[in-house]
Amino acid sequence: MLVKVRYLVIILGILSSLMLMGCSGKVHAEIINADPLISPTSYHRAIISATPFQAVTNTPVIVPPTHTLTPTFTPTITETPTPTETPMPSPTFTPVFEWNPAGHITAPILMYHHVSDDGFGNRYYVTVDEFRTQMEALRDWGYMTVTPSYFIDVLINGGNMPNRPVVITFDDGNIDVYQNAYPIMSEMGFVGVFYIVANRLKSNGYVNAEQLQEMADAGWEIGSHSMSHVDLTLSDAYVRYEVLQSRVTLEDATGRSITTFAYPYGLTNTYVTNQVSNYGYQAGMGLGSSWEHALDSLFYLSRIEVKGSYNLSSFAAILPWSDH
Repeated sequence: MLVKVRYLVIILGILSSLMLMGCSGKVHAEIINADPLISPTSYHRAIISATPFQAVTNTPVIVPPTHTLTPTFTPTITETPTPTETPMPSPTFTPVFEWNPAGHITAPILMYHHVSDDGFGNRYYVTVDEFRTQMEALRDWGYMTVTPSYFIDVLINGGNMPNRPVVITFDDGNIDVYQNAYPIMSEMGFVGVFYIVANRLKSNGYVNAEQLQEMADAGWEIGSHSMSHVDLTLSDAYVRYEVLQSRVTLEDATGRSITTFAYPYGLTNTYVTNQVSNYGYQAGMGLGSSWEHALDSLFYLSRIEVKGSYNLSSFAAILPWSDH
């Protein structure tokens, strides 16, 4: 019993030392053996190794922040209406077809050469803007274009004709007519006739056969303006080649019938006019200022030149009907 008490005292002493030393590492203690029965040695030296105290470090737990979702405002999409084209002004006069007896027609036949901005001050060049203004005026004043073949048929046989007919012609075959006049007239619903110098079909600055075919498909007519644009009154020897060969060449190139002839420079004589008829043409285009056409003028129909210097007022002055 006494031995047990001693051991208890010793153990309590060791524990007290440990508490006082903290984390110093090893505790050296001598245990005196008071019981001779346990060991013949006078004492036991006991070395108690203690594992140092490990301080506990609290690792904080990172909790991700809770985001309160703020609703994003989505604006209401307002569709922008597709802009519509500005409507064209309504014609002052609506075209009406009326019966026209044979033998006489009242109608302007207009003649152009170039529709281009390249020839400022040249009488044969009408600017693109001025040409558009003129075509818009014709539309708004109630004019309707007719082709020469239709015009000639009514003149010979009688037939329905617009109450304000107009024939629009272009001489020489210049490329700017295809590039500028043709699209503007298409916008207006107009057609014309293109008088071609046949040997210029493959020349720079002039229309080619494919372009003529395109225009013909759109309702235009193709006519002859001779083979090489010479004055046919200078020699009868020119006539067959210039009048007949030009027709054959143009028909072969375009696949279209060539039925009207425009005299170069507006010049003709009895022999030339007769040969134009003999070579299969139905009419001849000349120059003049009249709106009146009769059977006796069939092979020299009066055409009014539209000059590059004309403004809208002077253009209106060469027409039988306008609101000017």
